Amino acid sequence: MTEAATKPSFLPPRDPVFDWGMRITAAVDLFNDGSHPHAAEGALLAPKGTPGEIVRVGHAGEPPVPVYLVEFPGGVLVGCLEEELAATHATRLPKPGVMG
Repeated sequence: MTEAATKPSFLPPRDPVFDWGMRITAAVDLFNDGSHPHAAEGALLAPKGTPGEIVRVGHAGEPPVPVYLVEFPGGVLVGCLEEELAATHATRLPKPGVMG
């Protein structure tokens, strides 16, 4: 058997821990890695403890891992990994898309 035949060709995405509409806080300081167009590379986008809301859940990488688009105060949108976020009472917002 060749090496290509022994490797799986597709790994299913891992289920996300957080869901759309959940309130979270930044578990770490979130800096621009160069992917945020409205801030200088290395700029602090959201300090640790900043509250936010998950507005979209997707997957990236190989194997696919959950990636969260989080809206922080002032309309700052940041793509985050699970280890960068902490649940805030694990509650959903009463009105999706509106920060409380």
